[in-house]
Amino acid sequence: MTATTLRRRPSRFGLLGLLSALLLASCAEDPMGPENRFALIAFGQCSYAQALMLADQAIAKGNADNVERGLMLKAAILRDRGDPEAAEGLYPEIDAAWQAAKEKPLSESRRQRDIQMFIDIAHAERHAKGLDPSCQGNPDSSLGTIEHSASANR
Repeated sequence: MTATTLRRRPSRFGLLGLLSALLLASCAEDPMGPENRFALIAFGQCSYAQALMLADQAIAKGNADNVERGLMLKAAILRDRGDPEAAEGLYPEIDAAWQAAKEKPLSESRRQRDIQMFIDIAHAERHAKGLDPSCQGNPDSSLGTIEHSASANR
């Protein structure tokens, strides 16, 4: 190996893949579920429609933790898309899902922090890819990348 090869930085995708693999390998069960993970990727690519569809799939078939995270993610997507009323409409479902998963009540500050965390992740992903963090001027059409990734991981 040459010195040039050793100094080369891993690509973002390679590093992201490695971190994802390590995260999944260290957990007996994926704490978010695959649908929520793909929804977060789609959200980071300004593909709101696909992100919402995947979050809904996670909510429909997930375990209690996946449902709670899917509802939080869906609220984040709706709020980021400019529909805070729809996001707030999910709060009773989020509170109930949290109670079912954690067996304790959810505080408003924790709910807001967790929703904002998903928004911050999506904005950071957009920034890293050179997209506008607010998705202005970015069409809701980055379906091919996510669908390809999803089918490759099945």
